[in-house]
Amino acid sequence: MKTGPIQSMKAADIMTRDVVCLNEELDIHDCEKIMLEKGISGAPVVDLEGELRGVVSKTDLVSYHHSQSDEEVSETDFYRLEDVRGAHVVDFNTPAARDIMTPVPCVASESTSLEELAGMMVRRQVHRVVICRGRKVVGIVSSMDVLRAIASGPGQPGAEPKQGGSPKA
Repeated sequence: MKTGPIQSMKAADIMTRDVVCLNEELDIHDCEKIMLEKGISGAPVVDLEGELRGVVSKTDLVSYHHSQSDEEVSETDFYRLEDVRGAHVVDFNTPAARDIMTPVPCVASESTSLEELAGMMVRRQVHRVVICRGRKVVGIVSSMDVLRAIASGPGQPGAEPKQGGSPKA
């Protein structure tokens, strides 16, 4: 890392404050839809009280779908519906966010240094750190946020904190 003022940068200086959170009861299809609509690659998972429970990433979603496609399919598993209008299949076994999330997310406080955030990401091999006050999500720092801050340095475009509202549940 660069020496000087950049070492004094904290999570609060670079975190995204308007965090898209997923409720732990949300089914994975809704998780996928939200993540695609918002253009994000992962999101904290919270309970009804808004407390952090885990993180769902695009890797979790792809892994789930890949594990489902590995199952053997026999000829008897195929069904043919002829002249049936308005029918649809309901899958009662669709997992929820809590079933596929990483339950022990990488978490830090607003006062965690940029250097510590980068170290956490490297050690844990993750691309995001959830920033919490207690168990409540107040922000998120991605590996791109860290890279942007390192490349820009303090006082440069990209090093300013991202504005937003309160976390969304």
